[in-house]
Amino acid sequence: MDVIKTSLIFGIAVTLYYLLLQWPNERPVAENYIEKPIEENFIVDSNDSLTDTFTPMEQPAPTPEPTPKVGPMYQIENEDLLLFVDAKSGRIIRSRLKSFNRSLNDDNSLELFGEAGGNLYLANSGFYVTGGGKYLEPNFSGLRSERGADGSLVYTLFGESGGFYYQRKLKLEEFGYSVVIEDSATSGLDYEVALTPYVVLERNGVNDARGGFMDPERFAYLGPIFSTTDDVYEKYDFGDIGETPFRKTSAGGWVALIQHYFLSAWVPEQGGVYKYQGQWSSGPQRYLIGYTSPNITIGSGGVAKTTNTLYVGPKYPGELSKIQEDLSLTVDYGFLFWLGKPMYWVLEWGYELFKNWGLAIIFLTVVVKLVLWPLAAKSYVSMGKMRIAAPKMQAIQERYADDKQKLSQEMMEFYKKEGVNPLGGCLPMFLQFPFFIAFYWVLLETVQLRHSGFLWIDDLSAMDPYFVLPILNGLGMYVSQKMTPTPPSADPMTAQMMKFMPVMFAVVFAWFPSGLVLYWLINMFVQIIQQWWYSRTPITKH
Repeated sequence: MDVIKTSLIFGIAVTLYYLLLQWPNERPVAENYIEKPIEENFIVDSNDSLTDTFTPMEQPAPTPEPTPKVGPMYQIENEDLLLFVDAKSGRIIRSRLKSFNRSLNDDNSLELFGEAGGNLYLANSGFYVTGGGKYLEPNFSGLRSERGADGSLVYTLFGESGGFYYQRKLKLEEFGYSVVIEDSATSGLDYEVALTPYVVLERNGVNDARGGFMDPERFAYLGPIFSTTDDVYEKYDFGDIGETPFRKTSAGGWVALIQHYFLSAWVPEQGGVYKYQGQWSSGPQRYLIGYTSPNITIGSGGVAKTTNTLYVGPKYPGELSKIQEDLSLTVDYGFLFWLGKPMYWVLEWGYELFKNWGLAIIFLTVVVKLVLWPLAAKSYVSMGKMRIAAPKMQAIQERYADDKQKLSQEMMEFYKKEGVNPLGGCLPMFLQFPFFIAFYWVLLETVQLRHSGFLWIDDLSAMDPYFVLPILNGLGMYVSQKMTPTPPSADPMTAQMMKFMPVMFAVVFAWFPSGLVLYWLINMFVQIIQQWWYSRTPITKH
């Protein structure tokens, strides 16, 4: 039994430690952003074929200069999303998620694209003159908006520069965070020219001030994701890109920059072949993540077109999977995804029933406990048998106190004869660990819990401000321990250590997200009811 108790302590400690450190925070030093002309946009196929090796053009480091004022902008929006498009370059330089506030006490809309927190974050699409080192600036000069026959909102930007006529159509549903963008360039030149369609996400670094030590945002992955035929979900973080640029050619796929609760992603038409790329550019001092399409050669009056879908918003699995099936993988439940996904479905179902995410967490916890009830019942029956057999076990221990080997043999024989499983009483605690870890991932990825209140708690994704839940958890664990029989063979020192577990859990849980602590508290409460019930029920009935 010493081994069992020690293993239990070790399991709890490893679980708590793992929850704290499971996501190493890739945090390259953020570079100071110096605005340079948009010509220095390097996501480009500089060769004639996507199968050739891509070699980015080297540019001299920028000369420090004040960031120029933003030029004319066009606003593209629906009920959920507002985008700001720079007229000259065509870049999407700001985005606002209307349904999300920046923070709990800040009524301003959350921004992904822009310069929030000192990090430049942009998106763009368009064409590059193949091999010519020239980015085609659309120089948009007009905007037309209309409502489509299907109720969608269609915005059309048009402009002219460098001998090309440009048009960009942006189609949005009335609600949602995805935009279908069709870029077209009509040549007014009297000679043929090869254009390379491209899309890009640009970010100049990672803000080092991302909340406190126990803030879940510090443990969530922040960086690029590439989906190709080689790997439908490949994390290639900023540190990796800094060492070796990312280059892969693939049919279909997508590219994204994900962070805690939110992401931006470019998704091409899935029937084509694309070169996915990621690199650090020393010229404009930023990371460039995107892909290029096969080159298009056009003559005078010829038109080059490219269509891509941009997503800028929260990690909503349902909405993401509608855009591209594998895009929902950006809602990352870790290696326990096979538990995390069903738990999220039950959580969402609970919200549909009760219209409150706190009640949804309680609903999820009860459902999990009901699913595990048969296994838990066996363990509580085993605990009851251990309680009945305790006097006989004590007698055997006293009889062979000086012969450890003989004691071990006699105890094994006794377990076999009485049908007692010494591991059975520990099973309920061990069963909780994978569900606890899986729910931690669910909590990290479920944006709906952000700023959702429950009773005295204003935000289920943040710590309990009054430490009520951690204290109740400690008390619940203490009661559960008192109801659990201690085997006569238990090591006194180990038994003493176990007495401090409720205090240790209360202290650690004080810094955990309150939604996670609520899950554990309800789990503990149901466990106490189970223990009480089976302690009152005669063993013979089982």
